[in-house]
Amino acid sequence: MRPDNRALWVGVAVLVAALLYLSTFQTHINGSDHPFTTDVGEIQNALPRWGIIHHSSYPLYSALGSLFVTLLRPLGVAPAAGASLVSLVWGLITVGLLVVFAMELGVAGPWAALGALGVAVSLSVWMDSSLAELHTMTTALTMATLLFALRFGRSGTRGDLLWLTFFFSQGVFHQRSIVLIAPAVLLLVLPHLLTPFRLGWRMLLAVVGVALLAPLTYLYLPLRVWTGADWVFGSPGTWDGFWTLFFDNRASRVVELDADWGVRLRTARDILNADLWLPLLIVGLAGLWLVPGKTAAERLRLAVALTSVWAFNLLLTLLIWEDRVSDGQLAAKLPVLLVAGVGLALLIDWLWRRRPVVGGVAAAALIGLLVYWASTARPSVLAITRDNSRQAIVATVDRVQPDVDGRPITVQTPWGTDYWALTYEQAYGGRLAGLNLVDHNARPQDILARGDRLVVPDQTLHVFPLEYYEERLGPLYLGSAAPGVIELGDAPLYDEATLAGDPAIDPTDFDLENGARIRGTTAEWVSDDEILLTIYWQADRAIDADYSTAVHLLAHDPPTGPTDILGQADHAHPVDGWYPTTRWRPGEIVRDAYLLAVPSGSAPVGIRVAMYRNDPAAGFVNTPWLSIPLPPR
Repeated sequence: MRPDNRALWVGVAVLVAALLYLSTFQTHINGSDHPFTTDVGEIQNALPRWGIIHHSSYPLYSALGSLFVTLLRPLGVAPAAGASLVSLVWGLITVGLLVVFAMELGVAGPWAALGALGVAVSLSVWMDSSLAELHTMTTALTMATLLFALRFGRSGTRGDLLWLTFFFSQGVFHQRSIVLIAPAVLLLVLPHLLTPFRLGWRMLLAVVGVALLAPLTYLYLPLRVWTGADWVFGSPGTWDGFWTLFFDNRASRVVELDADWGVRLRTARDILNADLWLPLLIVGLAGLWLVPGKTAAERLRLAVALTSVWAFNLLLTLLIWEDRVSDGQLAAKLPVLLVAGVGLALLIDWLWRRRPVVGGVAAAALIGLLVYWASTARPSVLAITRDNSRQAIVATVDRVQPDVDGRPITVQTPWGTDYWALTYEQAYGGRLAGLNLVDHNARPQDILARGDRLVVPDQTLHVFPLEYYEERLGPLYLGSAAPGVIELGDAPLYDEATLAGDPAIDPTDFDLENGARIRGTTAEWVSDDEILLTIYWQADRAIDADYSTAVHLLAHDPPTGPTDILGQADHAHPVDGWYPTTRWRPGEIVRDAYLLAVPSGSAPVGIRVAMYRNDPAAGFVNTPWLSIPLPPR
């Protein structure tokens, strides 16, 4: 239990952090739209495929993460969970390096561990250690760089210089913003700034060689393209595409100079206060000026070096502006938290050395504050890591079934959370069999030209509206591929042969007396409490009014009162509200799907279907109702 036992105090801090992170890490495909999770679903898909992620591709993270996820899969760890564990491991490495760094400054082990745990329970570090994100690798490389800069500045040895070169170069080529700690590195190595030149030309060549290992990691990108990677962002197999990814640092897209600086400052204050109680964070940053040293000049140099770490990254946090809190801001402020934890350790150690009673009281108070903070941060982390809401779109698209004509079905969704959830569940969840999933970069005209059916979830049309598809396909024909999934075409989707060739369709010829009729229906139980109803409408002529649809589940047919209507699946327009009847062409057959929830304990006897419109003078005007018997369970 000696205070200088590094292995012990590193182990204590890492063990406590591991217990916290293991209780919150994400085990399923991400469902949240929070800025913390902007790229999580992409990474969960890329790592198990040894794929290439968004600019600047982060090849070292991708390769090591893919190896880690691959090694865990035979042990029964799902890819999504394995990708989160990659971040968890890097988070624990960060915590361990914080302890070592503080002890290298002269802090006693217990206080170094306490300061590291202050960082560990901050919201951003805890969140990034629980999600498939690359930021904890960035924090680990940041702390490793600072550690070996401090060591080399004191020792001037070849080994410390080479390790410093390795971690700093790898850090910069992993995440370009690590270059912002260059002033701190320069100040930390200042006593031995010229030593590399005194060590001889062989040493200089070794330094250059170690530094060049970092850009060489980018050879991983074309290598994966040449070996057939099926998850590739951009075009790293071409020279232009490769250099685009290599040089991209996002600055041109996220740095904005003209926005309101008052709003920026308040936003930065708020997100830092959400990470760690702001007064405690400020005390930690002030504690950096208590760094020990043999002389006043040394203490000043070290304090300025550590202060520059958070000052430049706080400035970057202010420069990043997208009219909202973005993932870039959340990542840019992480070094502020790192050095604040070091400052807390320095403060407790300074108090202890002068008055142990005061230091002990301060340490106990800090422990109490961190326990309280952890108790408030954990629910916030769980609210995001346990968000499984994207299973809704997976379940919706999974209801799309092949037609009797056997044509391939292509599902288009925008690149983002929905697309990532669908592709993950198809690859690793055993769902969505037989569907071809594409993002918004696929050209809809090419999809139809090759003979596929083009379907889109309802959410896609809120991002790429019907006008987007009309510009590319011309006048559209719509139908339901499943409830919440719309089929798009540049020609009629269904005809008389469709009705005659599908034995599942119950034929009928029910005149709605408004220019439309019902030509067929299918009804089936899809679960113990849901019935899927499909209606085939046909336009006898051009319909001069927009009709809504009414689909009622009945306890008595016809209903004698409101209590006989057990459930409804009405729409403002057919096809999930996207295909007004005034757009139907004479003779067109429109397939329309409805999901009816069956209340628990109820005894439905049938379903009634009609159309209706709202007349300004007469109120709601209904067409005749078609009664449909319940299907057998």
